[in-house]
Amino acid sequence: MTQPLSEKISQIMLYTRQSLVWGKVRTKPAIRINTWLRTDMAPTYMKLFDAQMLPLTGAQKPLKFPQMFFHTDQIIAYHILPPTEEPLDYDPGEPNRKRIPMTAIVGGFRFDGFLRMAQQTKIESFLSVSKANYLSFYDATMSCPALPAMKGGSAALMLIRQSDASFIPG
Repeated sequence: MTQPLSEKISQIMLYTRQSLVWGKVRTKPAIRINTWLRTDMAPTYMKLFDAQMLPLTGAQKPLKFPQMFFHTDQIIAYHILPPTEEPLDYDPGEPNRKRIPMTAIVGGFRFDGFLRMAQQTKIESFLSVSKANYLSFYDATMSCPALPAMKGGSAALMLIRQSDASFIPG
């Protein structure tokens, strides 16, 4: 896959209700991959190159495809993979903010990490008033209870589809 000068290639991990998918995406250099699906620049279909899919049905090996197209409505969570690196989506020095330890159950996946919100906000209020399709979830570790042998991963920042998630304060 050759890369035009006006584009960048990033490696990402997608989580769907039925599978775990990873591959490369091509975007304009100004697009921040770690917040892409929260923006007006989000595609209807995400095109992955050198894609691999591990169905949650207990498949032993990932299926490999030169290209895959995923409707973004199917994506319940995602994050970038190394070597791609991007800054977090907030200023760590911003006052009056707190990080709340949280477990998110999203489809067949479990993510342990943190939500970030105003110091005075309670979790119930934060979740009730947040209208974004995707929430930022920080310092997340992933596991898959349906496939306990699968090695979990981690991400400094991932997006979780709020409508597909159940949250357990930790």
